[in-house]
Amino acid sequence: MWGDDGDTGRRDGARRGPDPGGERRPRQRLRRGAARARAVRAVPARGEAAGGAPGARAARAHGETLYELERALHIDVELPLNEWLAGQSVLRTLANYEYAITYVASALALLVWLFRRHPERYRTARTAFVLLNVIALACFALYPVMPPRLMPDLGFLDTVRLGGTWGSWGSPLVEHADRFAALPSLHMAWTLWVGVELARVNAHRSVQALNTVHIIVTGYVIMATANHFLVDAVAAVPLVAVSVYAAERFARPSAERVRAPDAFFLAVETERAPQHTGGVIMLDTSADPVHRADLIRLVAERMDRLPRFRQRPDGAGRWRRPVWRDQAALDWDWHVAERHVTGMDGLREVIARVQAEPFPRDRPLWRIILVHGAEPGRTAVVFLMHHVVADGVGVVAQATALMEPPQDPAPAGPPRAASAPRSPPRSAPPSASASSPPTSPRPPGCPPPAPPNAASAPCTCRSTWSATSRAGTASG
Repeated sequence: MWGDDGDTGRRDGARRGPDPGGERRPRQRLRRGAARARAVRAVPARGEAAGGAPGARAARAHGETLYELERALHIDVELPLNEWLAGQSVLRTLANYEYAITYVASALALLVWLFRRHPERYRTARTAFVLLNVIALACFALYPVMPPRLMPDLGFLDTVRLGGTWGSWGSPLVEHADRFAALPSLHMAWTLWVGVELARVNAHRSVQALNTVHIIVTGYVIMATANHFLVDAVAAVPLVAVSVYAAERFARPSAERVRAPDAFFLAVETERAPQHTGGVIMLDTSADPVHRADLIRLVAERMDRLPRFRQRPDGAGRWRRPVWRDQAALDWDWHVAERHVTGMDGLREVIARVQAEPFPRDRPLWRIILVHGAEPGRTAVVFLMHHVVADGVGVVAQATALMEPPQDPAPAGPPRAASAPRSPPRSAPPSASASSPPTSPRPPGCPPPAPPNAASAPCTCRSTWSATSRAGTASG
């Protein structure tokens, strides 16, 4: 019945032949998903005889307990609702069919819709749906409850028997269904689950509003038809919450674990022996000063190419390596700081101070300090990273990826018009008036690109890094 490895699947495969791409067809996956839903719902149909008389007595006792609890809390609304609906022949029949059909139709329609329109959400929703039913089956087995309609001595009327509704619960068509599968109410659970998934994909408000009406109507029907107590409906809320939460946890990709050689530096780090390394970049700011806000903007723009700038090691144990976790928000005041010094001695003092301080572990393990006043017309950038992220050479690569100016594309000539004369011979020099490409953003401290006919001046932030980093790189 599950459709993955059963005889039906094998017969289909033999008839259609192997799939050249080795991939399942979408329709096959959709049919198998529907088969899972039908199979899960059909499990309770194990026959009343399987429980025997002792099972019926236990279910009766549990039902009376729930009813007495509701009476003590003054929330026993089932009996007046049932008495009123029993006298309304048309509404009674509609309620019986609503109880039998709409919750199944809405759940299956949602699965099909998610499969076609939101495939990225379909697997997680399907997992939550299966978990919901599996947990409910466990509750039915551990705590069977006799529904009110099977306790006429308490004044309840079986609206299905009274109206002779075909195909509804309690009718001869489903006579062998487990009649004590009442707590929690799967009718409420399925409709609530549909509402949660619609909200997850941000469905149209009219669709969510229609489902809200469906939830309210279903809640009324399950009690007015004497199929459930109010407690059964309330118990569906935590059932859906636990199922959706568990499905989200299962669907969440496993975090990347810190490599063993890198985790070594976290293990040996102490207050007196910090394990971070770094270098110094000298920027020519004689014409264009650089401020802290410029560096913050640059880091934020290039964060996508530097994943460790937004991750921190988390969950380390004595025998367990930590994993990389995304940081929700960066502490920019700590990650990008600004200092004013007098001369190179002041710069060395700043470097010595930050190099001696271990990085806190509650944030990404990198730091940039903008130092003004080390040399006239120059600004120093002290770049620090923990050894768990990069070694000395790795720091150079990270800093290069951050500070390297974008490569300008090769100049291209103007587009040739349709009526323009033929191009000059290949040996002719290109026109000096050819349009140059638009300038691209550059890191702070780098001069603008030179004109085409002028000699290009090297970018200070690029030319000084290799020499300065070899002299200034130090590890704890």
